[in-house]
Amino acid sequence: MRYSVSAIKGVRPSSRRGIAFLERATDPRVDAKNAFDGLKEKDERNVRARFDHWLDGNTHDKYFHGWPNMENYKQCLVFKWKQAGTNHRLYGFLDNPKPLTDPGFQVCILVSYAQKSDETDFTILDYINKLRTTPQVTLAIKAAFPEPQKGEQR
Repeated sequence: MRYSVSAIKGVRPSSRRGIAFLERATDPRVDAKNAFDGLKEKDERNVRARFDHWLDGNTHDKYFHGWPNMENYKQCLVFKWKQAGTNHRLYGFLDNPKPLTDPGFQVCILVSYAQKSDETDFTILDYINKLRTTPQVTLAIKAAFPEPQKGEQR
């Protein structure tokens, strides 16, 4: 089965950023969408507010962060929340699917869900980095966020 990318409906529109889920039914590690779809209404609203906060252009926050000082993980991003005393995480990566027509546009592709203990599980980030450079994933992102063709409006 191929990879697909689905935009998250109901988040604040942004001309500078986008957010979406990577999907692949045959890979249990690609589970961010399933985890999000299973959230209770209150928790879903809470996580959507974090997405909107990132879409507004914020770069580092108690609700999400990247690893800008770690060369191998500079493109990784995590959204986080606490529910019933447990730390929850949606891990993803950053990409620019429109380098020719909109080089400043950035999309976060959410891949994996985890409950977090004290330390970051870098095996999750390593897997996300592997997916980030997989040609099938790149094609799925470009299909979801296509470059406008000559003469088309952005």
